[in-house]
Amino acid sequence: MIDGASKWQQIRHVTIPMIMPLIIILTILNIGSIFSADFGLFYQVPRDSGPLYSVTNVIDTYVYRGLMTMGDIGMSTAAGLYQATVGFILILITNYIVRKIDEDNALF
Repeated sequence: MIDGASKWQQIRHVTIPMIMPLIIILTILNIGSIFSADFGLFYQVPRDSGPLYSVTNVIDTYVYRGLMTMGDIGMSTAAGLYQATVGFILILITNYIVRKIDEDNALF
């Protein structure tokens, strides 16, 4: 404002560069939860109705139903571990890409 910059120039040259590290860190952390679903939506809405069951069965509801209805602890644990492992690998890959572009903005 002191240098005569317009609002758009202030946003482009001051505000966005200042919040870019926060945006990058939040993006890295949210990419890890890309395989997570809204459990309440996919479990409560269909309520085991026939036509919707196969369409709304996501990893989260599969793990829950495997534990509660079938009692299959091994398969539920494997599915949850798979989901967590893939999320962790995605975080590592995203952090590696960010480190190649700008080392100061990477998580580790």
